[in-house]
Amino acid sequence: MAVVEVLNRFFVNRIDCYCVQSRQGSYLKVDEPLTADILERHLLGEITVGSYQLDNDSFVKWLCFDFDPEKLSDPKEASQKILKVCFERQIESDGVERPRIWPHSVLLEASRHPDASYHIWILFMLKVPAQVARWLGLRLLEIAGLNPKKVEVFPKQIELTEERPYGNFVKLPLGKHQVANKWSRLLDSATFEPLPNEVLNKVVGISFCEADLAEIMSFEEKKHVQTSFALPKDYKPLRSSQEERIARFLAKYWRCGFRNRLEMAFLGWAVKRGIAYQSARRIVQKVVELTCDEEAAARLHLVDYHYKNRRKMASRLLGVSGLKEVVREALA
Repeated sequence: MAVVEVLNRFFVNRIDCYCVQSRQGSYLKVDEPLTADILERHLLGEITVGSYQLDNDSFVKWLCFDFDPEKLSDPKEASQKILKVCFERQIESDGVERPRIWPHSVLLEASRHPDASYHIWILFMLKVPAQVARWLGLRLLEIAGLNPKKVEVFPKQIELTEERPYGNFVKLPLGKHQVANKWSRLLDSATFEPLPNEVLNKVVGISFCEADLAEIMSFEEKKHVQTSFALPKDYKPLRSSQEERIARFLAKYWRCGFRNRLEMAFLGWAVKRGIAYQSARRIVQKVVELTCDEEAAARLHLVDYHYKNRRKMASRLLGVSGLKEVVREALA
């Protein structure tokens, strides 16, 4: 597939208008169709195009992080933190470790190579509501411990309104900055060295099942990002009576469709509360026995994983809010 076709497939969402960068650096809205010919001129450096992200139904094709050297002391380090979160392997509900986001769905771009000004694009196989993309972007910032005031997340809004019928745009990759006279380049996520434009042909966008989309849409809009979290220094065991009471509480809601999330929420709470590994493991073991859980080994492995990796998991550990959410769904 030609590069222009990939740009159109994964990056262009609203085709009835676009923006063009002037020689002074500002962008002017053009109320004409964004055609393949326009994209070709962008790739040749004749013009520099910005694409509006939200379509008329407030759906998007991508999520983008903007690492601006004017806001960050070290844009490369900040970019690496997001990439690490994207590619970090985690245990899923089937007990298998997989990357949080499929590597071929993530692109690192130097918007004015070789300047330290980066974009990270996360591409979707099918359009998703802007609300889902923004929630995901802010959640990834939260896990990476980055400040949303210093790293811009696109989309910036979750829907179009009468007051804002177009929303924000982002300069498309692989074009030339008209003021700096520097080209956009896709980079290797490990070395930050330039890659050929044809690497776009390997892109495979991530997809969500309907249940995932519905769950994220049900979340309250994320407006605050926790950028730091201090774990307890000492972990202490619970009394046997406390362990028994917690195990029996969990067992009431420990059933298919809920038990994996319930266990992760419990373990996040236990780690944050400074509960010793031995107590957490005994509680899960007791729940497995009470419920005749056939996946006992996977349950205990999840305990080991949480406690072994608690430091690097930090702010993405679940807790009381996660427990409440699972219990509320189980009772619905």
